Amino acid sequence: MAAGIITGSIKRIQTQQGRPRIVEIVLTCTASADDHTFPETVVNTLANISTWDLRGLKLYSVKAYPGNPAPTDATDLTIIDEYGIDLLGDKGKDLIDATSKTWIPIGPAGYALPALITGNITVNITNNLVNSAVVNLVLELVGD
Repeated sequence: MAAGIITGSIKRIQTQQGRPRIVEIVLTCTASADDHTFPETVVNTLANISTWDLRGLKLYSVKAYPGNPAPTDATDLTIIDEYGIDLLGDKGKDLIDATSKTWIPIGPAGYALPALITGNITVNITNNLVNSAVVNLVLELVGD
């Protein structure tokens, strides 16, 4: 069985003194070749990311764009904190598209409010029906 995999990289962006720091996490998500599922993955523990402490940063926005092969239209995304709360506030429902690049601010429906990271965050991609589909996610975080 060819399991799916999520890999990531982190970039800390220098900012002018007095401005909040910026961190960009890029995830390459590949679905299983056998059953089209993506693995539920803890971002904080991924190689290349685990050496940085994300606690105290705020998840500001998420961008998603399809790879090749593209995922099913209206694929869902959740980013769950250590308490089981979806930091996207259900905005990740149908977020991932087969042809378009998408972007959402973080927060519950009707609000754009960055979510404080206090522990592990877990990415979960569901409702894809394409074997070996690739989705690229960009998590944008800010700090004080």
